[in-house]
Amino acid sequence: MGTLLVFTLCVCLPRSFSHSVTQTPAAVTRKECQSLTITCVFYGNSHSLENGHFFKQTQTGTEWERISSGGRFVLSVNKAEKTFSLEIQDLRVEDTATYYCKAQYRYRCGSTVSKDAYEDGSGTVLTVTADSSSLVSRSPYFQTAAAGDTVSLSCEYSGLCQYTVHWYRQSPGLAPEYMVQRHISGEENKENAAGGRISASIDPAEKISWLKISKLQLSDSAVYYCVLSRCKAQ
Repeated sequence: MGTLLVFTLCVCLPRSFSHSVTQTPAAVTRKECQSLTITCVFYGNSHSLENGHFFKQTQTGTEWERISSGGRFVLSVNKAEKTFSLEIQDLRVEDTATYYCKAQYRYRCGSTVSKDAYEDGSGTVLTVTADSSSLVSRSPYFQTAAAGDTVSLSCEYSGLCQYTVHWYRQSPGLAPEYMVQRHISGEENKENAAGGRISASIDPAEKISWLKISKLQLSDSAVYYCVLSRCKAQ
C-alpha cells in the first residue's frame, strides 16, 4: 500500500491591498527661493513605519535619485504618526522634477523572522519658475538741497530671492562711482563712503533701500543710481 506525502509551501507575502502611502501635494508650482514640503502617510494596519525615503526623477523613464537630508533638503520621520516629509528650502529652477516617497516597514515571515518591505507614494510633480525682480526709484527725479544739509534717496525692489542693493553715483563728465551696498539680510556695509557721510540702509519687510548723505558738499552733486543683484547660491 503506497504512502501519500503532502508538502505545504508557505510563502510570505509582505504586500497586500491594505498597505498604501498617500503623498501630497500631487502637483505644485513654486517660484525660486520659496520652500515646499512634501508629506507622506503610511497606512499598514498592524505594521509600523521603520523609515521614510525620498527620490527625485528629473525625466520620465530615468532612474530615481536618492535624496539625503542636508543643506536645502530636510527629511523628517514621525514613526508614531506613520508620517514622513521632505522640505526643500530655497527652491531653484533645477529642482523641477517628480518626487517620490517610499515607506519602509517590517513584516513577520513565520514565527521569528522579520523582513523589510517598501511601499511607494504616487509622486509629486514640482515645477519651479524663475523669480522675477524689479527695482524702482522712489525719490524725485530732481532733488535739491543746500550745503551742510542731509538728504535721503530711496529705491523699492521686488522678488523672493536674496538680493543686494548697490548704490552708485555719476558726477558730470565722469564714469559711475561705486559707493555702498546693503544685503537684504541686513548685513552691515563693509565700506564707509565719503568718510562716513554716505550710508545705506534696507528694510526687508517693506523691500526699500535708502541712501543717506549727510553734511552735503558741492562735490555730492551727481546722478545717483541703485542697482539690484542676485546673491550667488551656496
